[in-house]
Amino acid sequence: MKKLLKKNFKYKKQKVLYTEKKPFLADKEIIFRSNGRAKVFNISHRLQVFMLILFAAVFSWSGYNYYCYHISASIIHHKEKELGKTRDAYIDLMSDVTALQNNLKNVVAAVDEAGDGLQEIKEYKEKALVVEDKIKQIADAESWIDADKIEEKITKKEALLQKDIVQNENAQLKQKIEELGGRITNLQETVKGLETAEIAILDKIHKLSGREIEQIKTSLSQINKSLKAKKRYFNPLANIKEGKGGAFEPAPGMKIENSELLKKMSETFQQIDTLENYKQAMKGVPLGKPLYRYQLSSYFGTRQDPFKTYLANHKGLDMRAAAGSRISAPAAGKVITAGYQKNGYGNLVVVDHGNGFVTKYAHMRKIYVKAGERVVYNQALGEVGRTGRATGNHLHYEVLFRGVNVNPSVFIALNSLN
Repeated sequence: MKKLLKKNFKYKKQKVLYTEKKPFLADKEIIFRSNGRAKVFNISHRLQVFMLILFAAVFSWSGYNYYCYHISASIIHHKEKELGKTRDAYIDLMSDVTALQNNLKNVVAAVDEAGDGLQEIKEYKEKALVVEDKIKQIADAESWIDADKIEEKITKKEALLQKDIVQNENAQLKQKIEELGGRITNLQETVKGLETAEIAILDKIHKLSGREIEQIKTSLSQINKSLKAKKRYFNPLANIKEGKGGAFEPAPGMKIENSELLKKMSETFQQIDTLENYKQAMKGVPLGKPLYRYQLSSYFGTRQDPFKTYLANHKGLDMRAAAGSRISAPAAGKVITAGYQKNGYGNLVVVDHGNGFVTKYAHMRKIYVKAGERVVYNQALGEVGRTGRATGNHLHYEVLFRGVNVNPSVFIALNSLN
C-alpha cells in the first residue's frame, strides 16, 4: 500500500512567488455574503488614516479627561482639608476674641465704677459691642458654625484667661515688691551721681562763659583805651534793652536739696545772662574790616594832604583795593545817608549801629543800600571806587563814637568777636 501511494503521488516542489510588500494601511476590501450574493466594501488608505487619527484623538482626550478628573479630585480633597482647618482656626479665633473682649469689658467696667468716667473708656465699650455683634452675626449666618460649641470654648477660655491673669498679677506683684527696695537704693545713688555730674557740667559752662566774658572785656578795654584820648567811654551794659538777671530760684515743683548744686546753678545762670547781655550789646559795635582784601594807603590822624603840600587831619583810614571790591557792614545798623556828597566824600554811605557808634564809607563806585534801610552784619553796602576827592580806587572808612571820630584800626583788629 505504501509503495502504491508513493508510486501514484508525486510531490512537486512549489515555486514561491515574491510579491512587492504592501504599504501600511493599504487599500482593503471587505466582502459580505448574504443569500448567495456578495457585497464588497472598499476601505481606502485615506479613510484608514482618518479613522486611526480619530481613534488616537478620542483615546488622548479620554486620557486627558481622566487625568484632569484625578488631579481635580486631589486638589478638591486637599482644599477641603485646608478649609476644615481654616474653619476650626476661625472658630478658635472667634472664641479667643470674644473671651478677651469679655475680660476687657470687665476691666473697663471696674475702672468705670471707680469714677474715672473717661471718654476713651466709653468709646472702647461702644467699639467692643460692635465687634461682639459682628461675631454673633457671622455665627448666625454660617451654617457650619456651631454657636453652642463657640459658647463652650468661650467659657473655657475666659476661665483660663482669668486664671492666667491672676497668676501673672500675683507673680508680678511679688517681683515688684522684691525689686522696689533695691530700686529705691539704686535711685538714691543715681540721684547723687546725677547731681555730681550736673555740678561738673555747670562748672564747665561757668568757666567757658567766663572766658568769653573776659575776652569781650579785654576787647572793650582796648576800645575804651582809644576812646579815652577823645574823652569818651563805652559801657556795653548801660543801654541793654532786654536786661535779665537776678538770683536763681527753682520753679514750682522743682525741689533741689543739694545746696552746692543750687549755688552752682545760680552762679552759672547769672553768668550766662551777663554773657548774653554783652553779646547783645557787642552786635552793635563795628568790629572787623569792611573789605576782604586791601592795603592801607593812609592812616588815621595827621598826614600830608594828597592834593596839597601841607599837613591835614585824616578822620579815617584809606584802604586801597581793586575797583568794584565788595564793601560789607561790620555790624548791624540803620542806613542814615546813601548818595553823592559834594564835600569831597563822593558816593557816601553812613550807618548808625546804635550805642553811639556810626561808620562812614566814602568814594564808592556803586551804592547797594538806601537811606532808612536796616542792614545786617556782613551785608554788602556797595563797591570800591574813586568818586569825590580821591587820587585812585580806595575806601575811606571812618568810625565815630558819640559824634567823635576814633581810630578804626582798633575796631578792625577785634574782628574775632564778630
